[in-house]
Amino acid sequence: MVLTRHVHALVRPESKVKHLCLHAEEDLVAWAESNQTISLGRLQETGIAVMSQFSVPHRVSFMLFHRVHLVVGDEIGSISFYDHEGNLLESQELDGGVQSCEPIGLKLAVISGMGSAHLVQFERPAQNLSEHFGLGDVLQMVVSKDTIYVAQQDGSVLAMNESGVHWRRPARGHHGERITGIGVTRKGSLFLTREGHALVAGEEEAIEFEMWVNGSLSVRKDLRTRLLTSSPSNLGAVLGFDDGTVHLLREDGEMEEVLSTGYPVFSCFEHQSSVVASSWFYIHGLSDERAWKVEHQGMPSMLCGHPKQGVVLFAGDDQNDYTEPEPIGCIDLKGEVVETDTAELTGWFQNANQGVALTAEQLYSEGDNDVLMHLTEDERASYGEDVATDQQTNSLLAAMGTVEPPSQSTGAMLDEEDLMGALNSTEELSVEETGLLLDALSAAVDEVHPPRAIAGDDQRHQSEDDGTCLVLLDGRGSYDPQGQIVQWSWLDGRGQELSNTPQLKLRLPVGRHAFELRVVDRQGSWTTDSLVVHVEDGSTS
Repeated sequence: MVLTRHVHALVRPESKVKHLCLHAEEDLVAWAESNQTISLGRLQETGIAVMSQFSVPHRVSFMLFHRVHLVVGDEIGSISFYDHEGNLLESQELDGGVQSCEPIGLKLAVISGMGSAHLVQFERPAQNLSEHFGLGDVLQMVVSKDTIYVAQQDGSVLAMNESGVHWRRPARGHHGERITGIGVTRKGSLFLTREGHALVAGEEEAIEFEMWVNGSLSVRKDLRTRLLTSSPSNLGAVLGFDDGTVHLLREDGEMEEVLSTGYPVFSCFEHQSSVVASSWFYIHGLSDERAWKVEHQGMPSMLCGHPKQGVVLFAGDDQNDYTEPEPIGCIDLKGEVVETDTAELTGWFQNANQGVALTAEQLYSEGDNDVLMHLTEDERASYGEDVATDQQTNSLLAAMGTVEPPSQSTGAMLDEEDLMGALNSTEELSVEETGLLLDALSAAVDEVHPPRAIAGDDQRHQSEDDGTCLVLLDGRGSYDPQGQIVQWSWLDGRGQELSNTPQLKLRLPVGRHAFELRVVDRQGSWTTDSLVVHVEDGSTS
């Protein structure tokens, strides 16, 4: 059993969600999809009322609400300002596009894809801080009040504003160092993690944590994990590390572990009285000293809470190009934490994926248009190719005088036996007709190569505290000589189908589990491959 919260799907997008943001004051939400569509809507109790949708010319690299604008940065070379109705107000060129962006008063501090720092403001000329202050390659940036902290490629860290650089962190180490993480507390203290070579005898490198208050070093200590993400909190800051732990950092430098997710942390923050973090396929939380978690269909790398409402929105995909887009989920922090079975965590997104049943009239209606409206784009293209092939084959045989011209009721494609029979029954063929017929026979022979199913290597895992383990079955290595795989099927040891997608995520108990992958091509040829997953007892008791 596990503790969880009420969660529901707000949106089921047409394409994979790449960016998600909430307005700090209003109930506005926006998201960008991989098809370069941006949707803007108003957050409601059970969903999102979409107010506008618009396309952008390049892939979105950053998006946030800033004052009265929706700010969108792309990967190529611009940052754009939209109103809350989705109308483009202004677009400013920015060489290399937008890598990251932080609000600073009326302006935006931006790192471009070229590693330069800028100050951008609506209807004002942008300022290139890197040129003004002679900066190097900027890797990371955080903002506190009117100060911008940047970490550079050479390991240096400095603080600046529009007027100039007013503080530099002293260099440390003779063998070089690099800044791996940087953040600020609620009161504006700077913290960072750094790696330097030969800091500790007998070790090649070490990770250190530093905290700076008003330009003076307050804390320095060793760490065994890397800082991945952070955000200010009421008592200081929330820190997420690559070992899956989440810590609360207080203004005096004391650090306390509050969550252990088991996987590298994508995002973490404090929302009202809860600490929330995302890692792997889960959103973890701590409310009133009670740990809970919610499972997502994808990896929820996007996580944001509404400052005035008790809700958290999340989105992310599983990095599999063959799967459907994952929904944008909403967690209600106002409700009670409830206990449920681990297998029930997937219910909120699995139940809603059930297809709508078709009536007999819809299924057996006359005409190709009625059939095509129920197919995907790839299936429509395949359908069109099959029809065209039927027509070409029948036209060839009709020209040889062996069949009647095709009627509207003509069905399946002719196979090799049909073509060979037509050849044997024809007394005289011209050179051109013979060549066409042999080409058709050759094409038919070429198309019978079956696909190759590749289920991957056997796996061995340790169970979690509840005696189960989350595993990923990946059949994306399967291939077909003609690239015509149309169906994947994962089967368990009893032959029961578990999924019809290339990838399958399962929670398995301790034991030995056998699985079989079956792939089918457009001609119906298929092959199988199998693997075994061993889940061992990971408890230390």
